Amino acid sequence: MNLDSGELLAVKQVLIAANGASKEKAQAHIRELEEEVKLLKNLSHQNIVRYLGTAREEDALNILLEFVPGGSIASLLGKFGSFPEAVIRMYTKQLLDGLEYLHRNGIMHRDIKGANILVDNRGCIKLADFGASKKVVELATMTGAKSMK
Repeated sequence: MNLDSGELLAVKQVLIAANGASKEKAQAHIRELEEEVKLLKNLSHQNIVRYLGTAREEDALNILLEFVPGGSIASLLGKFGSFPEAVIRMYTKQLLDGLEYLHRNGIMHRDIKGANILVDNRGCIKLADFGASKKVVELATMTGAKSMK
């Protein structure tokens, strides 16, 4: 809970100095986390989990995110079984809207699965877990290259 506003939030806690890990591995892990946070900071879409900030502890980084009370699609399927077709259409449309936003901004999620698709109390889909995401660097097309015969 945000003690200033009372807003509920989710915390993704990542240990950054595991026992026995080399300093180089710990630094590489920190760089990966920084990349994830850099991606999250710039995202603003109704179908993407909102980034709220970070809090650093001695051996962990806490990534503060929007709390999505309904849980994941995977957990909802486990509790309630298969969804009606109308619900599937609604969820799929929202998921595609979120992915379109990411792709327009040059981001590939790379880990779409039920556990990373959250649902709020109003049925709004929120795409989460950007740990595997990458910013896409546009490649220049080669023109005038000799054809191989």
